Amino acid sequence: MQNFIKFVIVLMAGLLCSAGLVYAADMGSITVLTPKDGVMISAGSPTKLMYNVKLSPEGDHLHIYVDDQKPIVDRDVSGCPCSVELPALSSGKHVVVIKEARSDHSLTGVMSSTTLIVR
Repeated sequence: MQNFIKFVIVLMAGLLCSAGLVYAADMGSITVLTPKDGVMISAGSPTKLMYNVKLSPEGDHLHIYVDDQKPIVDRDVSGCPCSVELPALSSGKHVVVIKEARSDHSLTGVMSSTTLIVR
């Protein structure tokens, strides 16, 4: 009887772990490729943001925020690596945040960010 109970406990633990792995695999991800976090760039030079995206089951498109400005919307994320040209940046520190959004533009919580320093 004790062996059966141990077997059931091990079986249940395995099922719970595998369920967690499936859930984690479905969560989606965003990875900033360039510019790397903390990089210095020259003022006035064009800056391209490059990233990889795996949309979650809820995700439809991306919102890209530069210093909390109105977002750049990227709907074409099927052939990553993806990229967008960032607006001209003034001297100083800037934070770029990429957030996954649903079709109604509500955010899913999947996000990534990078910080740029413009000189």
